[in-house]
Amino acid sequence: MQFIRRIKRNRAIKSYLRKLPRLLAKDYGKSKRYRPKQVRATIERSGLSIIYTCYAISIFCSKKEFDAYHHQIGEVCDYGAMRGEVGNLHFYVNANFSSNDVVSVGSDFGGGSHGMDGGGTD
Repeated sequence: MQFIRRIKRNRAIKSYLRKLPRLLAKDYGKSKRYRPKQVRATIERSGLSIIYTCYAISIFCSKKEFDAYHHQIGEVCDYGAMRGEVGNLHFYVNANFSSNDVVSVGSDFGGGSHGMDGGGTD
């Protein structure tokens, strides 16, 4: 069962990397970072898996916003661990990937996620 869960999680993460940069830019304009509620709303509107939304929030939001959002909803999630997992899977073990890296990976997957600005983490 763990194996199947891991496959589903990895597919969801891949779809976030491939599709969300373009969808978020379309919904909210180009940005290095988005707010957690924006990421969640875009995921819901687009029909992507909402089960692993925390991973998408760790990819597209700052640690400060990630932590505040999870505190507000009463959920405990580890920003560093989630970015570490994403980094291990898609960024050559680099948990400090930037928005430029996400756009690049999205393009590698055929997502065509053009237009996000700059890089770096908060």
